[in-house]
Amino acid sequence: MKVIGVVGRAYYNRDGQKIFQINEDIRRVLSRYDDVVSVMLLPTDSCYYTDINMGEDEVDKNKIDYILDMCDGFIIPGGSSWYNFDEYVIKYACDKDKSLLAICAGFQCLCSMYACNRNRFDMTSRVRNDSHHGDDGKYMHKNSIIDNTKLKKILGCNDIMVNSVHNDYVDFKMNNLIISSYSEDGVIEAVEMCDKSFIIGVQWHPEYLMDDSSIKIFDNFIDSIK
Repeated sequence: MKVIGVVGRAYYNRDGQKIFQINEDIRRVLSRYDDVVSVMLLPTDSCYYTDINMGEDEVDKNKIDYILDMCDGFIIPGGSSWYNFDEYVIKYACDKDKSLLAICAGFQCLCSMYACNRNRFDMTSRVRNDSHHGDDGKYMHKNSIIDNTKLKKILGCNDIMVNSVHNDYVDFKMNNLIISSYSEDGVIEAVEMCDKSFIIGVQWHPEYLMDDSSIKIFDNFIDSIK
């Protein structure tokens, strides 16, 4: 059985209570695989994550490693922000060469971590037009897939239509990551580490679409876990 750790996100529920939860669409996607179980990864800092700024949390490495060692792969989901906890999970996956799929905010987190000249926690900029923020289940724009990348091998096509619900975008050079997709207006839409089994980040939300290209991404993510 393959254990996939999904990073939880802090929110307020309908009653205004502070909770941690995972994206229901990601949970449902992973439930499709007979050989996969998913677990929510929770931070160890005693702070309220709803009340702190990005990058202000602390990570207890001993506690986190105990859980991460049990996982075979990881998903860093979308959300309104990310924290040191997210970055620790990503670094762990890269160092251990465990499969990782980073989505939307997770993608921005991955990119910010490897920015060539990182001078702040979140290196992203605000989106330039409305084509990058719409309904999560609706195609918003076309992405071109770069030749000689893992993503091109996975998808087997030159371009795909994607949804788009992000407010910020990546516009900086990165170390150790190669760009594998651009949008029609030149926004970076996917990155990967070519020397790892599966370290891929995408700006869109394949879990909401689950079209042919989305299924291929998740299938290859799961298949990369041995």
